[in-house]
Amino acid sequence: MHLGGLLIRGRAGVLARVGKEYEVTMHPPFQRSRLLVGFASVIAACGAEKLDGAAESSGESTAAQTSASGSTSTTGSSSGSSASSADSTSGGPSSSSGVDSGDETSPAPIFDVGSVGDLPPAREGCRNVDFLFVIDDSSSMAAYQLNLVANFPAFISGIQDTLDTADSYQVGVVTTDVYQFNSPECSQLSSLVVETGGVSSSNMACGPYADGYNFMTENDDLVESFSCAASVGVSGDGNERPMQAMVEAAQGLDGGPGQCNEGFIREDSLLVIVIIGDEYDNSPGIPMEWYDDVVEAKLGYPENVVVVSIIDVPGSACGGASVEVAAFTALWGENGFLVPICGGDYGPFFEEAIGVIGEACENYTSPAG
Repeated sequence: MHLGGLLIRGRAGVLARVGKEYEVTMHPPFQRSRLLVGFASVIAACGAEKLDGAAESSGESTAAQTSASGSTSTTGSSSGSSASSADSTSGGPSSSSGVDSGDETSPAPIFDVGSVGDLPPAREGCRNVDFLFVIDDSSSMAAYQLNLVANFPAFISGIQDTLDTADSYQVGVVTTDVYQFNSPECSQLSSLVVETGGVSSSNMACGPYADGYNFMTENDDLVESFSCAASVGVSGDGNERPMQAMVEAAQGLDGGPGQCNEGFIREDSLLVIVIIGDEYDNSPGIPMEWYDDVVEAKLGYPENVVVVSIIDVPGSACGGASVEVAAFTALWGENGFLVPICGGDYGPFFEEAIGVIGEACENYTSPAG
């Protein structure tokens, strides 16, 4: 990450790093990004001229084909009329040229439109939603955790009111380090929080939750349970690794039978990742790699992921430390949403984020098979 220049290509576009700044060039359909504050250098639409050119070329080609088709039809009609007239006059078929443009034996054109199996997966709206909260538990986070917990009730209520098709919710919390106060079976970086401890924490056993898992569901009192789990305190490691924790959780590490994260992050769910932190990310890898890892975990459907990052946004009054997480968020296009961590009450930002999540739910693509 100390290279003077960096250029990475991935499914969504191109991520370039020049000096200490990132520039992201997106491919359709990821050309636009919901950036809440001035992350001015990250989005530049890519391929628009090519698309316009292709559309114009396609239009000319279509017009030419239509014109050619029309000429053939007219010629055939004329020849047919001439032949009919000649037949009625001479009592038999005749042709004034050596070309029989009305040849009924010419095969009709056949268009290969593919089989039903070639059609894209149906979009029915999401039925399952998995929320992964990645919470920084380092020493500077006490007020930000309180802000998150205070605004969660309105957030989850708005989600339930907006997502008409969804009937199953799973909510899990992980931290940006190996959480030392967690239960013994949950000792990985990406392990779900079931017990808390340390300074400014809830200092409670929060799980297992209502359904017997280490994540919450619609059968829990989500406000009470989330308040317990999300209040992870500020006794954590200052070497924050939110992206590594997020990727490992999305990929199902520690998610096998009997393991801490068993049953979390379903293949047929809309995945909503909420990241909150105020520092640089020290995870291995780069934003495009993290993006590709999450898309792979969601079976190749990036539209089935929403990322809401409450961070030290570059270009904001917060200071701009969270460069890597901001670049990762920008890669999700319309499904990426940035919130300045120092921007005061998170409520208004969450209201707008609910709209983003609602649109993603409407556009949810059911995995093939």
